[in-house]
Amino acid sequence: MNSYQFYKKDGNKYIFKNQPVFITVLSVLILALAIFIFNNVRILSLIIIAMVVLIIINFFTKKFIIDMDRKTITGKHTIFVPAKTYPIQNFTNFNVLATKYLGLITTNVILSIYFEVDGKEKHLTIGQALTQKGIQKMVNETEDIMNINEPGNDRDRPL
Repeated sequence: MNSYQFYKKDGNKYIFKNQPVFITVLSVLILALAIFIFNNVRILSLIIIAMVVLIIINFFTKKFIIDMDRKTITGKHTIFVPAKTYPIQNFTNFNVLATKYLGLITTNVILSIYFEVDGKEKHLTIGQALTQKGIQKMVNETEDIMNINEPGNDRDRPL
């Protein structure tokens, strides 16, 4: 696969593209709620607007980079947590967390990557989507970049 839907290639670095559509829809919906209740509950409206500002700032500071020259993965999911870097050789698995509304409708799906460092499990969040199909595409692209399923690779996993 030469072109990626979720990653931008910069030399031997693969930088995860943040998802502006998801953040835009979320921000607009929350702002609409804040405007709707502004006359009745001003303090809550201002808190909601501040929350939207944090969501937008977080969108621009979030990063997930796979560096195949250094064989490392660097991630920063929020503005409150510093960037963390882990060697690819410490990779253990992916984790998909799906949030369901009323047990039926999937409302959010989060993809995380797990590492074992000094006997402790660490994780980085890769991305979010509204469907599991989108997350599966993220997993496939990430595995492809990391060469996880290549024959002869010590990280080879059965499909």
